[in-house]
Amino acid sequence: MAPSVETPPRAERPADGRAPRTWKGDDAVPRGLAVASAVVLRAAIVVGGVILVALGAAKLMLVVLPVIIAVLLTTLLAPPTRWLERHGWRPAAAAFATTLLAVLVFFGLWALIIPGVLSQSDELVASVQEGAGEAVGVLEPLGVGRADVERAVDEALAGVQGTAVADEVLTGAVLVTKWAAAVVLIVVLCFFFLKDGSRLWEWVLELFHEDRRPVLREVGARSWTALSSYVQGVFLVATIDATLIGAALLIVGVPVATPLIVLTFVAAFFPILGAFAAGSAAVLVALVANGLVAALIILAVIVAVQQLEGNVFYPVVVGRKLHLHPVGILLALTAGGVLAGVAGAFLAVPVAAVTAAVLDFNRERREAREPATVLTP
Repeated sequence: MAPSVETPPRAERPADGRAPRTWKGDDAVPRGLAVASAVVLRAAIVVGGVILVALGAAKLMLVVLPVIIAVLLTTLLAPPTRWLERHGWRPAAAAFATTLLAVLVFFGLWALIIPGVLSQSDELVASVQEGAGEAVGVLEPLGVGRADVERAVDEALAGVQGTAVADEVLTGAVLVTKWAAAVVLIVVLCFFFLKDGSRLWEWVLELFHEDRRPVLREVGARSWTALSSYVQGVFLVATIDATLIGAALLIVGVPVATPLIVLTFVAAFFPILGAFAAGSAAVLVALVANGLVAALIILAVIVAVQQLEGNVFYPVVVGRKLHLHPVGILLALTAGGVLAGVAGAFLAVPVAAVTAAVLDFNRERREAREPATVLTP
């Protein structure tokens, strides 16, 4: 009896009976390599598209940034606006009152705080530089030379001062006009987003096929919830951090406390990195002005506040709706800073929060479509 020869399985024919389409040379490529190359190609296309969009947005920052800031401010102003509407105010009146109140608060804080911060900024920089020089003695036993650390501090401060000089040179009538127009645009957009936000979103949905609108509506709702939770939570956490750490700075008697309080508030919008930078500046200033004991007290307060923030404030205020791992936050901050500077780093985490919400929704849809498997003993 002749030995049987196994024949390769025949390719399944399509429903129309035609032969399956194959490309010349496909049989010479291992399946694992083909799948890997397809995944890499599609990933490169997606990453390239994201980078192109980010670079384009960076070029149009004076247009894109006001729109994004207006959306972020709308998440803060929407609750009081809806409260006024529930108490009988018309949408236009409620939106106008809330926007006007926000403008008054902004310019009031600017008039009260910012001039003092600007007048003490040089003293703050000098104190941080001097404190870094004193603290470097701790690192010398580890093999880090004082000259190396002082050189790094000088280079960082030179970069900041160079940016400030460049800004002063560029601060002419044209630049002032552009940023004034941007502020006006933010105010106007906030008013219309508060007044007609729902109608604007429905108009956007009308651009898509009606079969896709329910999914897009749910994606929009979840994205808005994630963005609102993040912005409102971070704003409240930043206020708590600035209040507690600012009280410690004032009680200890640390000079230039006002700039440090403002720095602490702003740094809360840059998770992980911001807290480290603001805390380091506060400890170094306290070390120079008040000595080692005061610096240790400020360090202990900052560590305690950060522990409360990570274990109490964020879980309670922000909630567990935002599933963002610290590694993801660091990568988002780095990518945003590289693509769009400080503005990109500021907007990186909100974008990551919205992206995480969309990915969670897609995962839930995929799990809902998959049939449940029943395990039998």
